[in-house]
Amino acid sequence: MPPRFKELYKPRPTNSDVRQRRLLHESQLRQLQREQMFMGKRLRLRTPQESETESEYEFTPSTTSALVAGLQSTNRDERIAALANLSTRLEQPSHELRTYVETGSCMDVITRVLAASDAEATLQALWCLTNIAGGEPRMAERALEAAPNVVSLVESQSVELQNQAIWALGNMAAEGERARNQLHANGVVDAIVDVVKTTRDALVLQTACFALSNLARKPSAFFAYLFDLCVPQAVAQQLRVFGGDAECVAELAWVCVYLSASSSASQIDAIVASGAVDLLVEYATKSSVGSATLIPIIRMLGNIAAGTDAQTHALASNPLFVTLLVRSIESTSSRAVEKEALWVLSSVTAGSSDDVDIMVRAGVVSDLVRIIGTQNFDIRKEAAYSLLNIAIVGQRTSDLPNRDLAPHFVEFIACQDEELVRMGVQYVALLFEHLPNRQGPKLLSKVAGAIDVLENLIAITPDDETRSLVSALIDDYYAELSL
Repeated sequence: MPPRFKELYKPRPTNSDVRQRRLLHESQLRQLQREQMFMGKRLRLRTPQESETESEYEFTPSTTSALVAGLQSTNRDERIAALANLSTRLEQPSHELRTYVETGSCMDVITRVLAASDAEATLQALWCLTNIAGGEPRMAERALEAAPNVVSLVESQSVELQNQAIWALGNMAAEGERARNQLHANGVVDAIVDVVKTTRDALVLQTACFALSNLARKPSAFFAYLFDLCVPQAVAQQLRVFGGDAECVAELAWVCVYLSASSSASQIDAIVASGAVDLLVEYATKSSVGSATLIPIIRMLGNIAAGTDAQTHALASNPLFVTLLVRSIESTSSRAVEKEALWVLSSVTAGSSDDVDIMVRAGVVSDLVRIIGTQNFDIRKEAAYSLLNIAIVGQRTSDLPNRDLAPHFVEFIACQDEELVRMGVQYVALLFEHLPNRQGPKLLSKVAGAIDVLENLIAITPDDETRSLVSALIDDYYAELSL
């Protein structure tokens, strides 16, 4: 993924290749942090009324023996009760239970049940398998042994069995690249995509999209195959059918998120051409949409905006997209939505001067100024990227409300975040270079403690490039004020 902001202006020559690699690395770290906000696995939990078992710390070796005896009982009701008991205990497995799953006969028992024809027992076994696959890596690895048995149940005529089988496979797919490749070899990808294309059951669609999102995670040896299967077109088709169901829309949007993440230009074009993007944007702008649905839609837009300049410009030229982005940035009810929207804006403003002009005309500058003065540092950082892009790409340094902004960027220089420090220094450099009549040093002199902050940075920064730039700025500052 390319940096989502243009290379910052440097009034002194530096090694741009080194800097670009650092910016790319920082952008990738921020992307990873965003990904980690969302859980890739989902446990199936019983309600307190359904569960009659003791808490996980009361699970002992004797309990294991009793459970194993129940699972191997010749009495059907006892086996089903033991499977239900096991699925509940797997919600928070004790060390003893994890050992039983990882090294004992647990998976052999579950596999035998799945191969039989007892629907109720199969459902309970799938429930157990879902929670095993949703557990720690060693447990999840054992769950993969049952994948060939589970994939055949994806086509079950029982909606409940079908849904639980897909859920278990979705948790397996979240375990990593090797697990996804094994599932693909077992035919899981084709089976899940077929469900996404054809189901008319809302709950099954949501679960199938959850599984497909995990299958579409990268790295992946079969990612391009998802486009051969026309997944974007399937998403668009189901959006037209289930557009009134917020939970279905959210899950379909998550599929688009993973299809568009760090994808090729042609793959992004295919997603856009399918109509799914326009449908999601239209849905988000016309509805009273909660953050659970908005977040994947905005994140998908961020992935597209980080594509080619042409793809970014196509987004920026869509009035509905601009309306959605501005509304999301103005939102004070959801911190997560605001942060995601600022991420998108920083990519759009890193595009072309025309894209910057569109966003400035939409009124984003006043919102960015509000955010940079009132929010926590992580949100302020996102706003700062766009402000710097507006100044650099849009050549609008002198148009910004710099009297309001300068104290906040100086505060960045004094903080402990190296990235914010560099952004603060670059902002000061822009003021010195682009404000008319050498107003930059004069403006800085009116910010309490600003020159002290710069001088202190020279003594403490480990970055030679930053030290060199700050030294030059201080020289310019005193030279200008001595005139």
